[in-house]
Amino acid sequence: MLSLRTSSRALGRSLRRFKSAEAAGSSSSSSQRLAPAQAGTLLDIGIRDIFDSDHDMFREMTRNFFETEVKPFHAEWEKAGEVPRELWTKAGEMGLLANMVPEEYGGLGTDCLYPAIVWEEQSYSGCTGPGFAMHSDIVAPYITNYGTEEQKVRSVILLAARAPSPCSRQHLSSPASPAPHVLPPPRAASSPSSSPASG
Repeated sequence: MLSLRTSSRALGRSLRRFKSAEAAGSSSSSSQRLAPAQAGTLLDIGIRDIFDSDHDMFREMTRNFFETEVKPFHAEWEKAGEVPRELWTKAGEMGLLANMVPEEYGGLGTDCLYPAIVWEEQSYSGCTGPGFAMHSDIVAPYITNYGTEEQKVRSVILLAARAPSPCSRQHLSSPASPAPHVLPPPRAASSPSSSPASG
């Protein structure tokens, strides 16, 4: 099995080849796809004309990620009220986070169909815990499109979570604050004596 980092690199190379072929005027293989009505199930990969074979590879990887890394633990995370940081790190290393961010800022520079695949596969898995869409498709584009160059260099690379810096694993976005921040350590349970008296 390929490592997560290798998978992300392979996806990047595949995307660059696809963009080169597209620029050279080669035709898409989408005309050879089955119509959705001809598929055994709408979850079949490779049945919609808007996607191509690179999207299909990404979908397979994404589906596998949700099946193996999320679904088995989702109930536990729902009970705890949080998703572990390690899941975000794995998702970033695989290219599932902020993948439309330009390559110079640590993203893959993909088209909008890649995040759509992540949304679809997350919804197919039935797992609501990971907030990848807020992080990748609202916060990251906001900074990419409206941030200063310094903010982009400092923040967007960390949102894509493919930066080699060990601190990148601690940076996650928050809907209340579009800039990434270092998450505080988990709170200790408060004792009744530490709460202010009511009255």
